Amino acid sequence: MLWSCRRKWLIVLPAVGFLLLAAQAMAQKSGYSVFTDPGRRFSVEYPKDWTWLMISGSGEPLATFSQPKKEAAFVVERFRLRQPLPGDLVTEVFAQIEADVLKENQPRATDVVAKMVDEGGKRVIVIDYSRPVAGADLQERVRQFSYPVGQDLYRVTCMAINAQFAKYEATFAMVAASLKPAGELPPPTATAPAR
Repeated sequence: MLWSCRRKWLIVLPAVGFLLLAAQAMAQKSGYSVFTDPGRRFSVEYPKDWTWLMISGSGEPLATFSQPKKEAAFVVERFRLRQPLPGDLVTEVFAQIEADVLKENQPRATDVVAKMVDEGGKRVIVIDYSRPVAGADLQERVRQFSYPVGQDLYRVTCMAINAQFAKYEATFAMVAASLKPAGELPPPTATAPAR
């Protein structure tokens, strides 16, 4: 009888632990909203109290997201590649190419470190670097996540003043992990015609 009760607890305790972790994850996610690009090129989750802005230049539009006190921000960009990039080509060589592009575009970037990581079966290039803040005597820490998906390259670039980066690091990781490319978006919901 005693063994039977212990065995039930051995089954129940892990299940309770899993439910608590799931509830905690849901509570953390409840502070986030989903942004879907108007052109349905991507969606991303962002903290509800952050503001977003679409910027259209001569190329693809990009979305910027800012923390209310302007302590942190991130940008989501999508680029079309000349040809599709299969997952097995997302290697340390591709990481170095991304780092070289970054250095060319941002010659004042320092301490550039690029690596390929595997996040749940998806290969991602993560680049950490520092750069001076325009108009201020401050350094900003930046983390860029590069996700090649077929013929599209998505970049989520997260930034905060050096002293504030650790405070937002988990938020940046969650945002980057939430990125869904165009092919993973659910179909748009149909609206009923007005009467």
